[in-house]
Amino acid sequence: MRPHNVRMDVVDAVWHILENPTQPGEHVVLDSVRGKLSPVWLSEVEAEGFLSRQPGLEGMRVAELGTPVFKEAYLLALGRLGVAQVVFGYQPGQPQASVLDLSQLYERLTQRLRSDSTRIL
Repeated sequence: MRPHNVRMDVVDAVWHILENPTQPGEHVVLDSVRGKLSPVWLSEVEAEGFLSRQPGLEGMRVAELGTPVFKEAYLLALGRLGVAQVVFGYQPGQPQASVLDLSQLYERLTQRLRSDSTRIL
């Protein structure tokens, strides 16, 4: 797997997350020395790969977030769960992941939403 380019605009990319289909709002949150992190993948294959190597995540599935509105709702939910950062492309033992502060990512996303709505008017 190749490293993700941090400069790539992840706001525009399709996000792949892990969710529990029987428990709405239940997502994977990782504890680290930096605080709570939530993994997001820009590839369904990478998300499925992570899921297949984590025996404690039975029942979870990969879900796709393709629209800014779904991404905004997801980031708001993460904030309520106390998540401080989002890690893109996380795979245990592989240092290619990019970490972004939740607040900065949310700001970038809302700027994009405002920009898109201005173009429509």
